[in-house]
Amino acid sequence: MMTIRLIDMIVFSPEKPLSLQSYVGKFLWFLIPIVKCDLNYPIILDLVSAGIKLLLNHWIYRWLLICEPSDSYARMTMFYLFICTSLYTFDMQSALIRLVTRNNYTLLSYNNFPFLSRSLREFWGYRYNRIVGSLLKESVFEPVRRSFSFSPTIAALTSFTLSGLLHAHIAVAVFSASSPLPALTFFLLQGAVCCAETVLSINLPKPIGIAVTHLFLLVTAPLYVGLFIRAGPNYFALNPPPLFNAKWLPQLPLPNFCPK
Repeated sequence: MMTIRLIDMIVFSPEKPLSLQSYVGKFLWFLIPIVKCDLNYPIILDLVSAGIKLLLNHWIYRWLLICEPSDSYARMTMFYLFICTSLYTFDMQSALIRLVTRNNYTLLSYNNFPFLSRSLREFWGYRYNRIVGSLLKESVFEPVRRSFSFSPTIAALTSFTLSGLLHAHIAVAVFSASSPLPALTFFLLQGAVCCAETVLSINLPKPIGIAVTHLFLLVTAPLYVGLFIRAGPNYFALNPPPLFNAKWLPQLPLPNFCPK
């Protein structure tokens, strides 16, 4: 991701000269995405949210450590909850930044209630992984449109293709996948459907849109998420979440079964 931003800044944005401070700031933003705070709830809620997610995340992690791999939707749901609750670090950082800046700044939230997405465009563009989404929009989508005069459809497909290539690399390098094609295919499918929604002006009623969107995600998710749900306890043992070894944290009791 850092390389993508660097290429954009050097190759595709020569008309926007930046100072060294601006360069450094753009890279640091990806690590600490500070934005103006427009939140109207008290800071204590960030801390409460962080505490609940922390307990649940460690509970699911300990469950994953004792369960054998299972290529099932139950296991996929378990892993999805593990990913969502892992954002407790964002809540902690957000609360700290709000305190230090007297509620003037906060962190860009990683997710924005993705389960409410009524279309794939809304899911990928506005609600899920907003940090990577912002970087792809700024450093891939917009430069492709600006530099090559391509349509928004081509620019969007380019962004999804590049994201797919990055995830395909992860599949091979981290999980020793036999082929990068499933991971790449997953993101190409997402991009193709997003473009189809735009071109065909698809606008389903909210309940139906939410159901169709998540049905499509569930059907296609095994192409990439399958790498994680098929990972055994050894993988998770090597990748513990932050604060996992903190002795002062209470531990929720583990179920006596594993998802099948």
